[in-house]
Amino acid sequence: MISFSRRFRITGLLTLLCILLLSTTAMAAQTADSQSTASQQSGSVDTDKQMKKNSTETVATASDATMSDVGPGIEKKELPEEKAPTGPVFERGASLGIFSATAYCPSSSGRQQKTYSGTIPQPLHTLSADLTVLPLGSKVMIDGVVYTVEDTGSGIRGNKVDIYFGSRGEALAFGRQSKEIFAVIER
Repeated sequence: MISFSRRFRITGLLTLLCILLLSTTAMAAQTADSQSTASQQSGSVDTDKQMKKNSTETVATASDATMSDVGPGIEKKELPEEKAPTGPVFERGASLGIFSATAYCPSSSGRQQKTYSGTIPQPLHTLSADLTVLPLGSKVMIDGVVYTVEDTGSGIRGNKVDIYFGSRGEALAFGRQSKEIFAVIER
């Protein structure tokens, strides 16, 4: 007979593997979609070039319009460069289902308490979950915000999560809601 702690570890590992499999499947689907979109776009460019060659009239294209903005007495406008993100980039992966979401906040004593994983909870980051459903360290997305499972609680069982808020007022305003939770793909 398998002990409870060993069964708990196996269940957590299996859950994590399922999340990774769902994320990988979602990434493969996105890659296939982007490749088919790119081939469709390149096909339309070739068609535009053929139309220009066959046409006897001068046809202005978007690239011609931007080139005409540069000339004597007209300064060339530089487009601002996009800055690369400094940290990891997260994308929404596959849906993990609808969860009952509640809120929790710092204790009224003012003393900073640590999470089950030993970290200090942070708003818009810390999530409490059933560790057999979402193992410690799992990253999930709720309403576009990436949360990390760092805590658990006696009332958090099954498809329930507890979101950490910075104040009691925010936690009370959130109340209890049904939220769709998504796996996170790190790029």
